[in-house]
Amino acid sequence: MPSPGKGEIDAVVLAGAPNDGVLREVSDEPWEALIKVAGKPLVRYPVEALRGAASVGRIVVVGPKPELEEALAGLGVEVVPHGEDILETALIGSRHLAAGPESAPGLVLFATADTPLITSEIVDGLVRRCLELGGEVFYPIIERSVMEERFPDTRRTYATLRDGTFTGGNLFLADPTAVEREQATARALIKARKNPVRMAQILGLSFILRLVFGLLDVAGLEAHVGRTFGLEARAVIVPWPEIGIDVDKPKDLELVAVLLERERTG
Repeated sequence: MPSPGKGEIDAVVLAGAPNDGVLREVSDEPWEALIKVAGKPLVRYPVEALRGAASVGRIVVVGPKPELEEALAGLGVEVVPHGEDILETALIGSRHLAAGPESAPGLVLFATADTPLITSEIVDGLVRRCLELGGEVFYPIIERSVMEERFPDTRRTYATLRDGTFTGGNLFLADPTAVEREQATARALIKARKNPVRMAQILGLSFILRLVFGLLDVAGLEAHVGRTFGLEARAVIVPWPEIGIDVDKPKDLELVAVLLERERTG
């Protein structure tokens, strides 16, 4: 049975989002990744978790290079400039890893910069589960009761499947060759994410209806993605609600600031 070992996978941290949305109300930092939380830039938390994970080798942070190099000083990570959107930024990171002489073969772990509650143990646990399952793309999902027990005041978007009601996580693992192969479809999905008609055209109306009415299970979801996109996809049910917490709104920032400050002061 596979288990994490140092350098088992490499990681890409997506840190190129400008601070031009609602978080601007609480911070004038030009980039979301640089917003201070409990005394540190937001991006530093997931990077430190990845650095401490036994399963992770190289780490590439993709975003505003000079600012991130200063914010992440001393952590021994590579920083490269980001692209125009999140998909291009992810591809820049995975291509940078592939071009290096010490690149780990196979899967890459992608993390967003606004996931300050993940830990090294969570990262290793997720990697272990994905390696055991096998596949090309892995997306963690968290059951609603698990999420609300740990973080009762958070608001998340949930989907009801036959297996339960789930929200998605902010880490995922993927084979970079699969991402490259399906980048046109991925870009179309990102553009259509707020257009139900276009989304139905891409995913299929029958799939959308079955999802809306809770007629799908996890296995059916994986099978549909496999048939539609030619990917060996896995939705991985995980017990770590921290994976589902990101910082999109001032209330999110307030929550994680309280939790991290409590942890820092003991």
